[in-house]
Amino acid sequence: MAEIHQKIVPCPVCHNFYDAIKDATCPFCGGKAGFAPTQDPYGGFPNPGGVSNPADFATAYPGTVSGLQGNFSETIDPLAAAPTSYPGQPSVNGSFAQTKTPEQMSGLSSRMSQTQFVDSATPAGAPSPVVGWLVAVNGPCRGTDFRIHTGYNYIGRETGDICIRGDQTISGERDSNITYVPQTNRFYIAHEQGKNVLLVNDLPVIGGGTELHDFDRITIGTTELLFVGLCGEHFSWNNSNK
Repeated sequence: MAEIHQKIVPCPVCHNFYDAIKDATCPFCGGKAGFAPTQDPYGGFPNPGGVSNPADFATAYPGTVSGLQGNFSETIDPLAAAPTSYPGQPSVNGSFAQTKTPEQMSGLSSRMSQTQFVDSATPAGAPSPVVGWLVAVNGPCRGTDFRIHTGYNYIGRETGDICIRGDQTISGERDSNITYVPQTNRFYIAHEQGKNVLLVNDLPVIGGGTELHDFDRITIGTTELLFVGLCGEHFSWNNSNK
């Protein structure tokens, strides 16, 4: 086996390791205070602050380099894992570091899913009572009734508070919404992401929406619905004991 002739020594100036048999002086700094312009001991990592000593680099840029003075085979990719202390620093795939931990994010989602309806007469944690109905009078769901609750009621073909299944002309989710406002006892309907025009009594709903009244006819896709309100001028759950 051939004998390997190497003498790895640290540079007393820049503290980089080099082969003293191959190079009489440090190839990184030439034994001088500054780095030779043809060498880059930082491995291509940007050095906008002009730090001349690798030993000070990790201090000047925490979280980017671990131990430039050690074994270079253990050098990490400084962009592979953006530190959480630098929110907004791009990672290798171009995405940005999260400002919240996964635990914080999941906790936030959990709290959002526990949001209660604005209904002073309903005990905390209990479902909001029905305030009105939609009844399909034409379309694939003809004869089916759908309950309306306080607040926003999103209408979709696959998901939502009101699912009208079988009508491919209705968007899978958030085609439109019906809103009941308990403070005024009024109902409104608005178009959202549906590709087809939303009609009330054969008139298009344009802009912020329109108010609904008993026995209004709503056309969503090829489905025609009849609106019937329970709450209104003659009754509301807030005043049900009066």
